[in-house]
Amino acid sequence: MSRFPRLAALALGAVLALGACATGTPPSQSYAETTLLTPEARQSLEARVRAFDREINRGNMAATIDYLPPKMIAQISAETGATPEFMRAAAGAMVEGMTAGMKISGGHDITKAVVGTTGTGAPYAVIPGMARISVGGETMDNPGYTLALTDAGKWYLVALNDQESITDIRKAYPEFNSVALPLR
Repeated sequence: MSRFPRLAALALGAVLALGACATGTPPSQSYAETTLLTPEARQSLEARVRAFDREINRGNMAATIDYLPPKMIAQISAETGATPEFMRAAAGAMVEGMTAGMKISGGHDITKAVVGTTGTGAPYAVIPGMARISVGGETMDNPGYTLALTDAGKWYLVALNDQESITDIRKAYPEFNSVALPLR
């Protein structure tokens, strides 16, 4: 897949919650019992996930681009020679086009998330989700996982939909090289 549509695929993967296990240290604490997140971090993560799910259920697929981690957007932009602003706009249009005619609903179950920290101490969460996709009179349920990570104090979401997604995460955020990230 060329790098330009890759950004749109990452966003669409988060929408569909597509998600096998990579090697490394797995997340270690259940969300309910974690001591790895401050109350403020929990509150901001929950708000961010709720906002993302709300956009999906409204059918605002282009908004998913705003939830992708900025270093991933910068990495892909650098590889393509496009500006991050152009990549965001183009990927948003591509996601809207790819999902036209589809009804997508669903969300994440943060209560079943598993939390860990990277080797640098940065917190992250692996959140299970489910998307229901309806098109042409057919409906499909699609379970998977989304990685929530912080960048400059803000939570971002990226689908763990294939090995290339994990490679992209690790290229932009090397602290995830030693973290086991699940795929569907």
